[in-house]
Amino acid sequence: MVLQGFEKSETGHGPRKRSLYEELYERLKENIEAGRIAPGTVLLEGPLAELLGSSRAPVRQALKLLAGESHISRFEGRGFVVGPQGTPAKRVDLVESLGDLVNSERPLFAWQTLYEEVERRIVTRSFFGRARINEIELARRYGVGRAVARDVLLKLETLGITGKDEHFRWTIVPLDDRRITELYEVRERIEPFAIAQAMDAVPDSEIDRMLGRLTEAAKAYPQVPVDLLYDLEFDLHIRSMQACPNREMISILQRTHCVITLSKHVLWHQSRMPENDPFIAEHIAIFEMMRRRNERDLMRAMRDHIASSRPKVIERAKEVRNSVEPEDCSFIV
Repeated sequence: MVLQGFEKSETGHGPRKRSLYEELYERLKENIEAGRIAPGTVLLEGPLAELLGSSRAPVRQALKLLAGESHISRFEGRGFVVGPQGTPAKRVDLVESLGDLVNSERPLFAWQTLYEEVERRIVTRSFFGRARINEIELARRYGVGRAVARDVLLKLETLGITGKDEHFRWTIVPLDDRRITELYEVRERIEPFAIAQAMDAVPDSEIDRMLGRLTEAAKAYPQVPVDLLYDLEFDLHIRSMQACPNREMISILQRTHCVITLSKHVLWHQSRMPENDPFIAEHIAIFEMMRRRNERDLMRAMRDHIASSRPKVIERAKEVRNSVEPEDCSFIV
């Protein structure tokens, strides 16, 4: 297992483990100096943290170091642009620009090596009510330190999957019918406004790329891989939203991402695929409104899409509860 980087200790007594922000700083600096992150690329703390699967604190510290060395400079008071002061900002796909960081074979953070499996186990268990998570046992099971186990649980907490009880112990937040309903009510009210605010900042080329993926998936349905279905959901409900300038909206919506994660790990795996595609046609209609910069129809289409999705998810969740037994897991008690 590859964990965080190490460097020689200043005291000469062996290697010193680098902190998360130091690791992130070094990787960003390396990519900027090599030209893989182009001058003019805008780096915003929130989107960068989400893209890298990090909390904001180490991202903030890394950006501060880079700014101190003039690798990046302040941009419109709410972010940084790669290059010295006055470098014109460019609209670029952050995922593509940071591809070397996001897709690197060397994990940026130690918890990424076990995150997917832990997420799957906990999300699946959330169908069956609240349960406690033993942080020590989680660390022991995967052979990592408690700090790494805690990082995993903290990431899951940002998605509304884990939380703390009155005794400050980690718990699984149940995804029962009531909570699914409440989460969809939040999404129905906020996502239309967020996508409307993001609309003008998403380049036509990116909209066309996402539309093309949806069109191909519609032709192939139901022979569409589960991973692709999840990625198509991610395109609309997460990637596109990152262009929204209202970061408070994005922060609130992040707590609702557990229902998207639910489909990723459970619903499309455990229940039969619907006769008609579950969302592809509706996503195509939404992106077409975005392409035309039709704000009113875009908001209405997004609201209708979320409203129509809620009963489908609740029904499929019931199917899973009636047909699947909770998986035994040593760190879930």
